[in-house]
This record gives sequence, structure tokens and C-alpha cells, in this order.
Amino acid sequence: MPTITVIGQDLERLAGRKYDLPELEKALEAVKAEVRVEDDSRLRIQLKDTNRPDLWSSEGVARLLRGHRNGRHESYSFFEESATELELRVDPALNRIRPYIAAFACEGITVDEAALEQLIEAQEKLAEGYGRGRSTVAIGIYDASDVVFPVNFAAADPDAARFVPLGMETGLTLREILSEHPTGQTYAHLLEGFDRFPLISDSRGEVLSMPPVINSRNPGAVEVGDTFLFCEATGTELDAVLLSVSIMAANMADRGGRILPVNVVYPYDTPRGREIRCPLDMTEPVEVDLDDLRRVIGGDIDSGKIESALSGMGYRDITLDHASVRARPAPYRDDVLHPVDLIEDVIVAVGFDNFDPELPRDFTVGKSAPEEDLADRIRGLMVGCGFQELFLPILSSRVDLTGRMRDRDAAVVEIANPMSENYSAVRNALLPGLLRVEGTSRRALYPHHIFEVGEVSVIAPDELYGARTEIRLAALEAHAEANLSGIQSHLEAIAYYLGFDYHLTPSAHPTFLPGRAGEIRMDGGGYGIIGEIHPEVLENWSVSVPASAFELNIDIAGGQP
Repeated sequence: MPTITVIGQDLERLAGRKYDLPELEKALEAVKAEVRVEDDSRLRIQLKDTNRPDLWSSEGVARLLRGHRNGRHESYSFFEESATELELRVDPALNRIRPYIAAFACEGITVDEAALEQLIEAQEKLAEGYGRGRSTVAIGIYDASDVVFPVNFAAADPDAARFVPLGMETGLTLREILSEHPTGQTYAHLLEGFDRFPLISDSRGEVLSMPPVINSRNPGAVEVGDTFLFCEATGTELDAVLLSVSIMAANMADRGGRILPVNVVYPYDTPRGREIRCPLDMTEPVEVDLDDLRRVIGGDIDSGKIESALSGMGYRDITLDHASVRARPAPYRDDVLHPVDLIEDVIVAVGFDNFDPELPRDFTVGKSAPEEDLADRIRGLMVGCGFQELFLPILSSRVDLTGRMRDRDAAVVEIANPMSENYSAVRNALLPGLLRVEGTSRRALYPHHIFEVGEVSVIAPDELYGARTEIRLAALEAHAEANLSGIQSHLEAIAYYLGFDYHLTPSAHPTFLPGRAGEIRMDGGGYGIIGEIHPEVLENWSVSVPASAFELNIDIAGGQP
């Protein structure tokens, strides 16, 4: 769960009132959060809602506390402004490197110690959490007093372009930054395989940053006393980039800044056109049947209370009639995907204490399902074999499940209306997730032994919905000597302790090396695959050492405990 550190006095100033700890604990129910005192001046707030990145900051929490208390939210007129003199131009070569950028400027903001600390906190939380370690989104903030527009986002020669990065006194080339600067070493993997690197500079050629790695020392170092800022976000997913900029703009506006939109001009097509004025309001109205709302709530609720609740949660353009309610979410949110999301916001705003509790009508005794007991037993065995367990998302992207695995024809359950390309399909295997983790773990000492027990969705035309869910075990080892025999020894251990017999038959699975892969079979049926990972697959995932793996449907052990 996201956890943020806030300065108590700063939060109270932004929220517009003082809170003692019990009051704050009660008020934070509106943001589904818990709070504890870290020291005399700071609080740690743990947010239970992982799909609300707009709350991952002192400004975001204060905004919702304010709105919940006052029954309304501020309007941010900069989302509606169309005219702007500020422009950012994109290099055509970036389409295959880091294709998207959004930006805005902010004047009149007062950057004191608290504001600087909290802006950096919000920047880092968004980039590391929502931006998946800067791979999907990275954010830069600059002193804009000496930035001359238009700003350029270009693909630069890493051995020719140079600048002085934050934390250093002398200039380095872009390639040297990746090898010599501590931050460059941390994020170098994000630029591996590219012959040109992203670079942001102003119209004079003054370098602002090399995204997604590091800002320049000047103007990339924001200091106390600055009043004119420039903020940009770059990434591989346009809507995530745009949302991050919208959140940062709202945060700076809440600190008294005036937001100046920037027009981003692309030389190639994007999902939102070739010219995008940022910050951009991407929200769409949501309509809910009042009967459905009352059924979910479990009782009647008058229209005035519904409207007040939605207004307090930041909704706009609220209209009610005898049959439905229609409203538009706040422009810095992208989590309202279904009418039930709007209903949930009504319940949170009204307050759980204002609903009469209802005891269950049926008495039941819960226990774990047999397949979960089996999965837990397998987890214990794998940990005993020296493997480290992973817990990875069930949703993935089609390219990760097929193209990167050298299996472009693999059947995948795809989502009809995905909000993100990175989560547009239900995983059909566990191995892609293990390889993704391995690709980002190259700096950890070898050997690596990782595994996951989890659900996958497999196309099955004979099933009721055309697919079935399987619980699988996948294990991967990576080191210089990784081979088929080594990974099979761990499969043998699992088979021994669970008491099932299997045999291997040769397999031509494209993910594995020819002649070094086998299908795991029992009683005439196939239950999994084992082998040495093909070098092309390793390269696709930026894995630098040999790796071997197996993936097993644990139903193979279900009938023979």
C-alpha cells in the first residue's frame, strides 16, 4: 500500500484547519487511510487505495479533506484554458525510444522548505509507484526562471551530448552518466538497447534533463525561494504521463501557483492527436441508475445528499433526475471506470457510520479451499529449496505474453476496454512475470532463484465463458551455469514431496532452446513445460545470464496428495 510522509503543519495549512490525532484519524476515513506519528513534525499516512495516485501527496490528502469537510472542491480553470504561448516540440526519433511527454509551467508559487520537500515526495511517489520505477512515467521539476521556450524533447547522441548532472560539479556525456553517476547506474537499464538517449533542452540548447534518469544541475535544481517552475513527465504510456502532469499541476495550484499550460507538438500520431495542450482533462461523465445506487447502498438516500456527497468527492457537472445521476470525476482522477466506482464514492462521502449495519442472514464456517492448501504447501517446499517468492499482477500486456516470449501466436484473454496498454490482457502464463523481475534484478548477486504460485487464464472454447482459470507454479533460476538439469532437480523435489510421477517428452516451445525443453506429462496429459530459456527471450527481457525454468499446472498433484 502507498505510504507517504507529510509535515503536520503543512498538511493542516493546506487542509485549512488544525487536527488533533483522533480527529485526523476520523477525517482520513474519507481517503481510506491510516495515520501514525513519525516524529514531532511528521506523520506517516498509509493509503489503502492503490488506484488513487492523486492522493499520494500531502496536497492530495489535504485536497480531499478540504472537499469532504466543505462539501465542494476547488475548480482548476487551467484544465479549460485553450490559449497558451508555451510550446514543447518532440523529435520524431523518440517514437521508438520514449515517445510521450507532457508539461506545464507554474508562476507565483512560494517554494519554502515544506513545499520543496512535499513536491519532491509527490514526484518520487508517482514515478516509482504509478510510473513503475520510472519505466512508464518519470517526472522532472525545474527552476524555470532561466528557461527559454520553446522547449525541445530530442533523441541525442549519448557520446556527444553532455551536461552537468545533479550532484556533480563537472559535465559528463549521457553514456558516462549511466556508468559513473549513482542515479545513472540505478536507472541505466531503462535506456539499454538504444543508440540515442532522450534529452530535454530549451531553445538555447541549455539541457534540463536526460529522462528518465536525472536532471541537470542547472536549471534542474529547485531551491527554496524559487517562484517560477517548469514540470514535465515523460514515458511510454501517454495517458499515464498526462495524468501525472495533471496531478502535479493540481498540487502546485493548491500551493498558490498559477498554472501555465504547455502545448506539446508531436511529429507522429499519438492516441490523443499530434498536438496536446497540457494539463489535459481526460475524464468522461459517469451515469448511475438511482435504483442501482440505492440497492448497493442497501437503503434510500435523497437526491440532495447524493449531490452533496459527489461534490465533496470532487465530481463536477452533477445532474440528477428521477431515474439517474450523472457526474464527471475530478480532472486529476482516472480510477472511475464503472458506475459502482461512483456509488463507492457516495458511500465514503456520506460516511459508513451513517448506514445501519445489517447482520448476515446465513451462518457459515469458512475454511481455505483445497487448492489453496496445496498452493501453500508448494510455497513452503519452494522456499525450502532456496527460492524467493514473488507476487505479481494478474494483468499484463499482450506483447509481454507473446512477442517477448517468442510466441506471437499464443492465445491470450484480452480486455475489451483497457485503461492501460500495460494491463490489457490476463496473463496466460507466470513465466513472463518472472522474466520481467529478473530483467530488473541484474545488479543483485547471482545465482537468482525465484518462483510464483498464482492464477492464469487459458483460452478454452469448451468452457462456459470460453476460458478457464488454472493455478500454476513457475520457477526460474538464473546464473552462469543455469541449465535443464539444475531446474529439473527442483521439479523432482516437488514431485517427490507431493507424491506424483511424471515424465518428459521433447518440446519445440518457442520460449525455450531447441533440444533443451520438455513437456511435463502424466497419465497421458500435459501439465507444464520445462527447459532452458532461449537467448532471444533473455535479450527481450534484458536478462544478461543464462536462465532455466519450469511452469506447472498444480492440478498434476491435486489428485495424488
